Amino acid sequence: MRKIVAGMIALACAASIAEPRTAVADDEGVVRIMTQNIYQGTSFTELVSATTLPAFLAAVTTTRQNILATRPADRAAALAREIARERPHLVALQEVGILRSALVPVTNPPRPVTTVEEDQLGLLLAELQKLGHRYQAVSILPNLDAQAPSSTGASVRVTTRTVIIARSNSDDIELSNIQAQEYIDLASFATPTGASIPNQRGWTSVDVKVDGRAVRFITTHLDTSASLNALQISELLQSAVNSTTLPVILVGDFNVAANVPSDPSFANYQALLNGGLVDAWVEKRASGPGLTCCQTPSVSVPTSSLTLRVDLVLLRGGIDIRDIHLVGNTPADFVNGVWPSDHAGVVASLRIPRGHHVSQ
Repeated sequence: MRKIVAGMIALACAASIAEPRTAVADDEGVVRIMTQNIYQGTSFTELVSATTLPAFLAAVTTTRQNILATRPADRAAALAREIARERPHLVALQEVGILRSALVPVTNPPRPVTTVEEDQLGLLLAELQKLGHRYQAVSILPNLDAQAPSSTGASVRVTTRTVIIARSNSDDIELSNIQAQEYIDLASFATPTGASIPNQRGWTSVDVKVDGRAVRFITTHLDTSASLNALQISELLQSAVNSTTLPVILVGDFNVAANVPSDPSFANYQALLNGGLVDAWVEKRASGPGLTCCQTPSVSVPTSSLTLRVDLVLLRGGIDIRDIHLVGNTPADFVNGVWPSDHAGVVASLRIPRGHHVSQ
């Protein structure tokens, strides 16, 4: 049965989330958005490839070490500087990790580890506040939540989330009708411990009103398997996009190689376009590659290795694309020995058409 996720969603009623505007009238009806896979610090390669219990325990230890080696606090500070510079009203975040570890008694089922080592959302919001840019979490959709013992004796728990944050303290943007839903179709991974770990994915959305104009803002993070990706796209179009008559801004990490027609996932990209969506990058910057993925897993190699365009801004309903560009992809973004993420981010300024009303 499809699971509707509501308990992790927070919203101040009819929240207003941008600062008083000083822009010219030409900015009427314009919403500025950003999408960024912030990178949880691991692709779980060691865990998936472990076939014996000792190898699996060692892989858990390695996974924790690898996450910490990507310097989440430094990367959060870099991402905060990007957001502060770009000043988006709304930011969609994928792979927003929490790393927990502790010595806990062995129980069945395992006692959940609660000792937090790194919380990427908390780090990011704190860094933004330091810069004088207050953002709040509007919706938090839990994804993978896996815990396992390690070779050190400590249990390690990794949680990932898909999140929408919004600029606080404003009177020109209103939010309502927050929704979140998990996909029925998902991958799961067997482990030598006998446990199976579900790799849950889903989407979350919020209806936005700017200068009397309404739009639905949706974000997702789709599976890397081309077959599961296709199934999740079908669910996404049906349950999130086609369930509203509002114009739609759909953003996220789609794990489709939009720039490589020979890739098996390219057909899934075409399915999104065939579903009535327009690729904002292609519409506005057809001559630019728009590459967003991926830096090396350590994010510590200064030479950029971005080769794919998987992070997209897709539109429906006559939305005008004022601007779209990448962030976090230039040599100047490699600071303190790391990239802000293994993905570049995408920022867009979009003018919403008149004539639509948000759901109540």
